[in-house]
Amino acid sequence: MDSETYEEVVCRHCDGAGCTYCDKKGRVSARKPACLCKRCGGDGCIYCGYTGWADVKGKYEQ
Repeated sequence: MDSETYEEVVCRHCDGAGCTYCDKKGRVSARKPACLCKRCGGDGCIYCGYTGWADVKGKYEQ
């Protein structure tokens, strides 16, 4: 069911290299259709978890 709701996108903070914001995976799950955070324009802020993407899947969501 998550694959229908979320899609994997490259973390904009580390450009796929892996960082603490994407748990060193280089990718994050964002709600479909993935779009950049409207508050920061993809640069990273507290609202997008510094990943640059809007509606990022939470760490403890299943």
